[in-house]
Amino acid sequence: MSDITLAASANAFEQIFTNIVQNFTYSKSDTASFGPFSASYAIALHLQDGTLTLNNDNTIDVSDLEIVFDTLTVDVCFTLPGWCVGGFCVVPDPWNGCLVPFPGFCIGAFSICPTIDLSGLVSEVTEFDAGLRVNYYVDPARLPGWSDLDAELHGHPNKWQIFINPTLVDINPIDVPATVANILENAVKNAIDSAIPSWVPGWAVDLLWDIIGPILNLIVDLLGIVGDIADWLESLLDDSFNILSFIETAITDYFAGQYPIYEFEDPYPVLEATPTLIPVKIPIRDLTATVDSQEMVVLANVGA
Repeated sequence: MSDITLAASANAFEQIFTNIVQNFTYSKSDTASFGPFSASYAIALHLQDGTLTLNNDNTIDVSDLEIVFDTLTVDVCFTLPGWCVGGFCVVPDPWNGCLVPFPGFCIGAFSICPTIDLSGLVSEVTEFDAGLRVNYYVDPARLPGWSDLDAELHGHPNKWQIFINPTLVDINPIDVPATVANILENAVKNAIDSAIPSWVPGWAVDLLWDIIGPILNLIVDLLGIVGDIADWLESLLDDSFNILSFIETAITDYFAGQYPIYEFEDPYPVLEATPTLIPVKIPIRDLTATVDSQEMVVLANVGA
């Protein structure tokens, strides 16, 4: 029989879990080249909601846990090829050649980097399976020659820690809206409009757009997109940049090693220090933590 038994009900355990969820944040950015274009992204996110279930087989299930992208931006950089509207006669002169000539104009090749802002998107953690992990923490700031009392007085005691230890975390792909095609289309159109010399008459601008053709077709050709633009961007984020894997790892590491659901000092203080007496502390050994459908149970022994 163990010397020490502690228990936390399923309701208390769920409140602890809620506090852990509310303290999770993650951010990351990266840049890469993909042949005809380069891209960079920046994300910042937090978790919300989530329902925790304790099972009789000493496992924990989490459902309805959502990922909120407070920031999700993608910059796609590529080069527009440039176009020319050739010179010609607007009003011909049957006797002297041309009454009103048009000299023509060109737009040279130039690069653009439109930003696609998808901030506010919400994704879901579709699977979250876990157990409990017990960890004995020795503060790295504790000096080798310190006693347990020295460590406590300097604020660096050893600790027993209990973590939720995920064994599987799986996230839904980022659901990129179809409107991303309109964002890219408008960005390219505005860039070309800005590059047209101000003296060019409207009818000549119309000729240029006729030469360029549909903007979306131009984007697809320049970026080498096969299929739908929204699907392409989703694949860029999920597969090429591997964002989902980074987030899954961040969630796993956070729960398993950064935010204990419970921790206490070892040796454990039984009586606080007084002006005339040092604190009374007992060493804790053989600590285990398990769950069933009703509660979490922590067992330990008093050591020498």
